[in-house]
Amino acid sequence: MPAVRFPPLGYATQEGTILNWLKAVGDPVGTGEELVEILSEKAIGVVVAEREGVLAAIYAPPGAIVLEEEPIGWIGQPGESAPELEPRLAGWNDAVAPPPPDLAERLARPVTPPPEEAAGEPFPVTVQAPGKADRKTRELLKQGMRGFTSQRMSHSWQAPKVDLFTDVDFSRVVAHRRARKEAGSEPPSYNVYIAHAAAQAMGRFPELNGHWIGGRLVLLEGIHIGVAVALDTSLLTVSMKDVGGLDLDELQLRFKGLIRKAAGMNLSREELYGSSLTVTNLGEFEVTGFTAVLNPPEIFILAIGALQERVVVRDGSFAAVPYSTFCLSFDHRGADGAPASRLLREIKHNLERYGEE
Repeated sequence: MPAVRFPPLGYATQEGTILNWLKAVGDPVGTGEELVEILSEKAIGVVVAEREGVLAAIYAPPGAIVLEEEPIGWIGQPGESAPELEPRLAGWNDAVAPPPPDLAERLARPVTPPPEEAAGEPFPVTVQAPGKADRKTRELLKQGMRGFTSQRMSHSWQAPKVDLFTDVDFSRVVAHRRARKEAGSEPPSYNVYIAHAAAQAMGRFPELNGHWIGGRLVLLEGIHIGVAVALDTSLLTVSMKDVGGLDLDELQLRFKGLIRKAAGMNLSREELYGSSLTVTNLGEFEVTGFTAVLNPPEIFILAIGALQERVVVRDGSFAAVPYSTFCLSFDHRGADGAPASRLLREIKHNLERYGEE
């Protein structure tokens, strides 16, 4: 008789909140059926069963903040009983449901792990994004984002961060966007051009394409570019996976699709975390330049300032040229200054030489 355990969420996340059980005790569970909705950091997920059974017990009701791998339910066969188990709780989310009377006692005392023979094998489950989050769930997610973000950002200050600055000439990108408009096509956003340039640059330096996890550099199999987006009062990052071989238009379609999902608060964790490099752009707010905070275990984050015309001398004459200030911040544990500088230079050249054969 296997236990349903709170699934590992990855990306330095170790706990999540039970939002709503979609099955009651005694209900049959079929392969592919949804069992329970969970909330973690900036994502809503649905735990889906991978095989059949009967829900014999629920150990973690809505509102419980549970540590990963703890038992939250029990799936057995008809007529079988479930053992008495109590998951370790990290706290309680009052906005989801009122806490039970015994909450203080459960949080105060140590929990003895169940015997191996009683725990049984874990019931196989997967976590997927919900089809559509209801209004209450979206509000809970928004309310929790600030607290989760503060925790992650506090953790990021432990990293030995280094900031590198450069100015990027956007003349060719601006000309390319103008030509697209004049041809009647929708031009990609500047963030897509930057993400495309970053993906190409990361492909040139595969030794930098990794995360700093457990005191070592863990290289990634694909190139994944994140872009920070503002939604009302919330900020999140959409992570475009395996974009190394995509052209500009394919990347634009991928980005727009993730933005639509972000607006509906139904992004999966894979679409939120795990980027090789994240782009964050405050240019629309007339911020000319800034340094960004790393998002562990990511090693790189690229901060983009406002696009401004600057007077420069070219071929003995003055010219107004659109420039933006870039700041590449990196975790010095995962990369050294010279390789990181080469990465930033490659991104700069990819944008300044855009369209060259």
